[in-house]
Amino acid sequence: MSFLGVKTSLAFCLLAFLLVAAVLLVACNVKTQQRKLVKPAEAKSLDGKSPFLKAHMLNGRVYVLSPWKFDAKTKTVFGPGELLGLNREVLQKTMFTLPLDSVALFETNVAATSGSVAALAIITSASVAMTIYCATNPKACFGSCPTFYVSDGEKELLQAEGFSASVTRALEARDIDALYRARPTSRDFKIRMTNEALETHVVRYADVLAVPRPQNGRVFATSNGIFWQASKTFALNRAMAPEGDGLETLRAFDGRERFSTTDSTDLATREIIELEFAAIPEGNYGLVIASRQSLLSTYLFYQALAYMGSSAGNFLAALERQDANMRERSRGLNRMLGGIEVLVQNAGGDWVVAGQTNETGPLATDTRLVPLPHLPAGEAKIRLRLTRGHWRLDYLALAQLGEQVTPLRLRPEMVYRGDVVDENAKHLLLDSASVLTTFPGDEYTFVYRLPKDFSRYELFLESRGYYLEWMREEWLKEENPARAAMMFLDPQGALRALAPQFKKLEAEMEKTFWSSRYAH
Repeated sequence: MSFLGVKTSLAFCLLAFLLVAAVLLVACNVKTQQRKLVKPAEAKSLDGKSPFLKAHMLNGRVYVLSPWKFDAKTKTVFGPGELLGLNREVLQKTMFTLPLDSVALFETNVAATSGSVAALAIITSASVAMTIYCATNPKACFGSCPTFYVSDGEKELLQAEGFSASVTRALEARDIDALYRARPTSRDFKIRMTNEALETHVVRYADVLAVPRPQNGRVFATSNGIFWQASKTFALNRAMAPEGDGLETLRAFDGRERFSTTDSTDLATREIIELEFAAIPEGNYGLVIASRQSLLSTYLFYQALAYMGSSAGNFLAALERQDANMRERSRGLNRMLGGIEVLVQNAGGDWVVAGQTNETGPLATDTRLVPLPHLPAGEAKIRLRLTRGHWRLDYLALAQLGEQVTPLRLRPEMVYRGDVVDENAKHLLLDSASVLTTFPGDEYTFVYRLPKDFSRYELFLESRGYYLEWMREEWLKEENPARAAMMFLDPQGALRALAPQFKKLEAEMEKTFWSSRYAH
């Protein structure tokens, strides 16, 4: 498919950018599938395979090159084409040479073979028609972000997904995930990273953080990266949810999840879960929450991009050009959905928010600590307030806090691509100025050297990077700028308007999502 002309005004582009930022920050998952992939090892050039390259510049202009080439030595792309102005009028037709550092975003219609270009490129002509599950429900196709597998001593488990909210280069961020079920059997500790959806992952680094455990205790991390030793954890004594008793589901980290369904008239409707812990001594505590998101945010992100349609590349490029204050002001939809709020009673008997966790992503269950005010001895009552149908809870416990601790950072000692040692990939991960770019089906194994007394350490994964979504042809059928604008201008109204549509798909979304993985 050739690139479609975009005939919008600059004002509308800026409005659309605000919409994108609001929606992108609530989810990890707009994925796509295409008919043919071209990986770096399979081709020397994209010429003849990608007839067009659309380069969105940091100054707002756009170059459309056809044909084009990439020069790795000068880090430029060049070729004949057109220069389009802010309103997408043709300003010039000639041969152009573009430095990569002047480009906000590339659009192309096949996977780039150069990591430098791929790290800035989205795919704009892709189809999910060949996948039965995706074809029946394109809003629930599998999306991975970088997925990380770690052994529990017996088998590999999906234990982390990296930087799930970092959907463009402008949103590159670090992500800390607890490897709560990791059980290393030697000092050589392995993590397998995969790209299981049709998207591009751009990884700055993936380091292990080793934190000394207290005797017979654990270590937990807060949302802002503070590590607390916990000498003891107290199990739930009571958990009352709107549907009834949820105690047995939430007392153990065992894969059995408590979840609800969304409200049929308003996707932002909240619910309350009442928690009780019996016979605790006086002290400092934090609530341990093991959770992951449902596919509600995935659906909303998919739907937003469907409404944006052929102009999504312009909107993503606009996101690259805007400042942090603009992005912050645009998070209305994310604020409407919210995180998992933890409430405690104050001296006057009022319930007040002690803190919250809001870990993005529907794949791996992450464990976070929410510190609480000093608690008296006896029975502790706590409430959770969360959006209906937005969260899946696996485990809740009360942790008695000890000392804050500083982790030991471990960098990869060896890197394998598949079964082959990849020194270049290792170099890219160790060089802060470089990135490792991965493509659908890619698989890397990182080997770290743990301390001699490794069994006394709690392990976390700190990854940093971003990823790029590939647009789907199926979404173009729903292109509707007015509805896209509504999702930003009136997020509350949009969540009400979309509620009936989501309810029709909700029951089958988990099955469709996990059944449509590109790679395993």
